[in-house]
Amino acid sequence: MSIFVPSVALPDGSRQSVVPTIPVDQEGAYTPVPDVLVSGGGLDGTNPRLRVDVGEPSFFDGRQFRTFHEFNMILAAVQVIKIVVPVNVILYGLVVAIATGEIRVETVAAGTEGGSFATPLPIFPRNTMTERPTPLYVPLVTMTTGGTLAGGTLLDALIVKTAGNTNFSSSVGAAVGDERGVGPGTYYFRLTAVEATRGILRARWEERLP
Repeated sequence: MSIFVPSVALPDGSRQSVVPTIPVDQEGAYTPVPDVLVSGGGLDGTNPRLRVDVGEPSFFDGRQFRTFHEFNMILAAVQVIKIVVPVNVILYGLVVAIATGEIRVETVAAGTEGGSFATPLPIFPRNTMTERPTPLYVPLVTMTTGGTLAGGTLLDALIVKTAGNTNFSSSVGAAVGDERGVGPGTYYFRLTAVEATRGILRARWEERLP
């Protein structure tokens, strides 16, 4: 029977054996490797399993966020949400759900502002667990309402209409891999009520490290 001993090549062409190290404390006693098993894998514990977290590192780092905007609009009313994006972001979802009426939602860049965008939308981390690293990451993206927008470059649009039942539509996040990368800039969601409409707009995104 032969025993394999790992080795590494040295600059002079010779090889040197590599002996695996064993963790010991200051007195030379063996120190067990921390147990990363979280399940015995059955009633008899014969099938242990390793813990695997499913999700993006940004979720566990606290760099994914969400917001919502509830609206109740009369016919032909227009609401504008201003989004200031100072860093690269990945937009994972944009969903509009309405209980009554019909609405058109446009994503716009540029245009001419009017009024004052002084009312902030709430922005929440998607992960509020205590396992997040400290200091906690503070979101850089801001969203505000209250102003108006004329013109602009149309980037995307969706229309949602009810037919007696609640309906919804999604322009991003309807399928796996449907996310979008968005560069720094100022963008707008422009909501136009085709009929008297009541509903909610929701968005979720990841902020890339500056």
